[in-house]
Amino acid sequence: MKQRKKWLDAAESFRIDIHSIVKCPNCEKENLTVLDIAFNTNAINMGGERCIECPECRKFEIVLYRNPHENWCIKK
Repeated sequence: MKQRKKWLDAAESFRIDIHSIVKCPNCEKENLTVLDIAFNTNAINMGGERCIECPECRKFEIVLYRNPHENWCIKK
């Protein structure tokens, strides 16, 4: 349950600031990466999925956004 809380905290950090640096809650070796996938690329304001992944251990979480926030689908 502690690791799940860390993943939720990571998702919140990226929601606030897409450029956040967050260590993987699973392996704690690498920083997490973020990829936003819009349901409709012609209307990104309709929401989509935010994939948060560790390049080291490959553990990932997917966050669904139906009402996207201001830094949704911003390219790094």
